[in-house]
Amino acid sequence: MKGFSSSGGAAALMLLLLLLAARAPLAESVKCHPLYLLPCFGAIFYSRPPSSQCCARLREQQLCFCQYKRNPILVSYANSRNGHRVATTCGVPHARC
Repeated sequence: MKGFSSSGGAAALMLLLLLLAARAPLAESVKCHPLYLLPCFGAIFYSRPPSSQCCARLREQQLCFCQYKRNPILVSYANSRNGHRVATTCGVPHARC
């Protein structure tokens, strides 16, 4: 996945995630909140290695992945090549929805 060409695009995405986060329901006592995945931002958007905090957050949010994949705004990020690479690197299995 190509990185953003400007910080404006990244800022727009962050605003979008904030708006979506206000609408995200809970999944089995896990708070499904896209902003919890912010530690993975550089890994997903800029192909950086995922940090240990990113991997921890991915493991915490595993039950939310199908919800994110059903969201028309988040699905392209959830299914991106970098998204899969980060999950694999962190040892988090891909969600089968």
